[in-house]
Amino acid sequence: MNKLRRDSLWMGLILGLALPAVVFGIICGILSLLFYSSTKMHGLSIFDVISVQKLILLSVVPNLFLLRYYLLKLKFDLTGRGILTITFIIGIVFAILEFI
Repeated sequence: MNKLRRDSLWMGLILGLALPAVVFGIICGILSLLFYSSTKMHGLSIFDVISVQKLILLSVVPNLFLLRYYLLKLKFDLTGRGILTITFIIGIVFAILEFI
């Protein structure tokens, strides 16, 4: 746990990318379990019902809490910048997928 308490840009980039990836996987896993267990949704994938863009946007939400923790509580500016950079990149990917 002490390894997560470093003020470095690389730590922020890794945390900012890892947390949304884990949350995206958890959301997809839960939704696929719900859709595959439901008899009405048999044969449909989760991406037929919910778009990938919405799942990407939902997976970025925990980054806000992580950013708040690192910037306000720990006062780690470099780690916060890394998390914010990845959050903006994910937002740009969302915009590209949504509007193109």
